[in-house]
Amino acid sequence: MEGINLLESASPVMVSEMARQCWEDMKPNHSVVITAHRSPDGDAVGAVLGLYHHLKSKGIRSTVVLPDRFPSFLDWIPGGNGIYFFNEETDAVNQLLTSADVIWCLDFNGLDRVGKMEDALRNATAQKWVVDHHQLPDEFADRLLSDPSCGSTCELLVDLIVGWGQMDSVSNDAMMCFYVGIMTDTASFRFPSVTAHTHAILSHFLARGLDHASIHQNTFDEQSLNRVQLQGFAMSERLHVFGEYGLAVVGLERADLDRFHFKSGDTEGLVNKVLGLSGVRVAIMAREAEPGLIKLSLRSVGDISVRDIAASEFDGGGHKNAAGGIVKGKTMPEFIDFLSTRILDWFDA
Repeated sequence: MEGINLLESASPVMVSEMARQCWEDMKPNHSVVITAHRSPDGDAVGAVLGLYHHLKSKGIRSTVVLPDRFPSFLDWIPGGNGIYFFNEETDAVNQLLTSADVIWCLDFNGLDRVGKMEDALRNATAQKWVVDHHQLPDEFADRLLSDPSCGSTCELLVDLIVGWGQMDSVSNDAMMCFYVGIMTDTASFRFPSVTAHTHAILSHFLARGLDHASIHQNTFDEQSLNRVQLQGFAMSERLHVFGEYGLAVVGLERADLDRFHFKSGDTEGLVNKVLGLSGVRVAIMAREAEPGLIKLSLRSVGDISVRDIAASEFDGGGHKNAAGGIVKGKTMPEFIDFLSTRILDWFDA
């Protein structure tokens, strides 16, 4: 393609000798497993399936396993019906991990990020090759290919394929998956982590015939009525704005979720809507997953690091402007009250 040279502009980590060695060390007779974190998002699903399709096109068979299911709005993604889910097929996944020669660990930086699958993954004797873009990775990888400045793990995998010299032979199914990951983890390409290199990858995909419009439609334009109503209710009835500090929080209790027949993914993108409110610098989407457990998504603009807030307050982590965490032992009203007592430590009034 003309313009930016994908090889020269790729992450140096992804085109390193270690990255090239990954390709040389995979054999057609190897048992290869690909996995990602629990509650997989678009980047995790796009990464595992994009790599799966690419390896398949090169004659290397692999199996995708995930700790649990991904949001229903990604059901259309190619290859999704062939995934093994640990919480549904525990024995089969345990056997796959036990017998693997290589396990690709994508889009997570610590074994605790795979939830109840942690022990099985930790005890697996296979080589664990990690491709990830989160900060402060734990020391569990036999090979670590990491770049926290990158906007998505899918972009790093494309760079890896560039380093392998295989960019021009990436299949349409693989491109679709990688596009989904890049698109969703950058909030449709609007985060600061999006670079000219990101758009060069997308340009390369489009030049090779990728139908990006259908990907957007399949991902964003097939929403259930319950999801639309839940998000409308959240913004109108469960929004708390601390205007003096530029903080806005949506807090959904379990009863709210049950009222609108909540399914995984129904609150996806809601935190970005909150962040889009005028004057808001930090947005938090809080969802009561079960009594005594609240799951958080945090977003920010500018120099405010929600990763630091998530790490110090909510047993979480992520990126400077996008992070996640959990709260244990509090009801939603108690959590909102807690926020009001901590704001002064986070922001300058």
